[in-house]
Amino acid sequence: MIRPGRRAAQHPRTARRTTMLVGGAVALLGVSGALVSLLPPQSAPMTEVAALPVGFSCARVPEQLTLGVVVSLSSAPGEGAEWKDAANGAVVAAHRSAMGGCEIGLVAVDDHGTPEGARAAVEELTGQGVSGLVLATHGTHTAAAVDAARAAGTAAVLPYGGGPDLPGDGVWSLGPDTASADAALVEEAGGGARVLLVDTGGGTPTGLSPAATVTADPGATADVIVSAARPHLEGEPAVERVVVSGPAAAQATAVAALQAAGASVPILLTPDALSPAFAPALAAAGGTLSGALTTIGTDSGDAVALRGDERGRAASAFRGAVRMTADDAARTTLLGDRAFRDLAAVADAPSHDAVVALVRAAAVAGSREPAAVAAALRGSTIGPADGLAGPPLDFGAAHALDVPALPLHSSPQRLGLRPADPPLLWFAGQPRL
Repeated sequence: MIRPGRRAAQHPRTARRTTMLVGGAVALLGVSGALVSLLPPQSAPMTEVAALPVGFSCARVPEQLTLGVVVSLSSAPGEGAEWKDAANGAVVAAHRSAMGGCEIGLVAVDDHGTPEGARAAVEELTGQGVSGLVLATHGTHTAAAVDAARAAGTAAVLPYGGGPDLPGDGVWSLGPDTASADAALVEEAGGGARVLLVDTGGGTPTGLSPAATVTADPGATADVIVSAARPHLEGEPAVERVVVSGPAAAQATAVAALQAAGASVPILLTPDALSPAFAPALAAAGGTLSGALTTIGTDSGDAVALRGDERGRAASAFRGAVRMTADDAARTTLLGDRAFRDLAAVADAPSHDAVVALVRAAAVAGSREPAAVAAALRGSTIGPADGLAGPPLDFGAAHALDVPALPLHSSPQRLGLRPADPPLLWFAGQPRL
């Protein structure tokens, strides 16, 4: 059941099913040997792991459990709108619960990407008595949402991370903290390399000492960036790496500019590039998705579903659930304005896992009272066997992600694991040569 804020729309109860997805066999259908060779070998042990169910167990899940989801349908660059489509992973989690026999209500409210809107959205949701909150947005304005959630005593999970001071005291982040992401980016850039920083609004990552910096407003054109960057790309000594920081669309414009300038050095991006907004913005700016790009994040993309370990099978179960959710003509997006199938290509694991964590906490508590859910979530640990699509989570820490931030490399390859493939795939391992 998904209810947009201030509007009610119920989804008919889905019949209980015990569909099982045999991860490796299903995931590999139609995937060519050339594609598999593109993706690097994984270090995880390839042990036999039982197939994971697509539908969730509803044991002890309270009846009429409802969660609030805050999204930003529009915003200034970097203030959350880039993630509005990805947040529909929450819809997949609700559908998987319905397959198991329990209805999880999702009430979604648009915060407009502003502090005032974020505060009002949380107050509206907590006023309706939601058991927990998924703050599926990003940027400085989320501080107001966090403050409002704490004031209401309602657990809040941020699937896309937040500032270093946001998590804690009943608020958890599922993304890498800024310090660890910056450290991973600096390490990937190489300590002795001459780096050109193209700052499109993201500033200088902590620990990075660029040999040169080009500063561009988020709305700067590719031509402006080309003119500023070319002397550093062609001069003596030329730079050996380029780091681009800023909101997703601004980074895309910068990458298109660097490609137009003939840059042949590695291009590293800050984590905003992982949002679904990046790839279409790059294409719109005249860039190519075939270029070798690297960013920092967690290994939770579609390529994980090709693995044969427990995480791979959990990821495969999630992609199977995406397909099943898309096949349900009655399933809509979070705000009920489109068919879920329209966004099935980009519904992601973090927003799905935020819902899973809150539902599991409610089951442990045996209650839908916000205080009980928050208490049960605090200190808990959950993993693939509990229904996660991404890495394990430890809610004993404010940053619940229980794995380090990693370099992720881009590929336009299509895996065929969803009704429609995302335009860009991010995977962990060695980049293509």
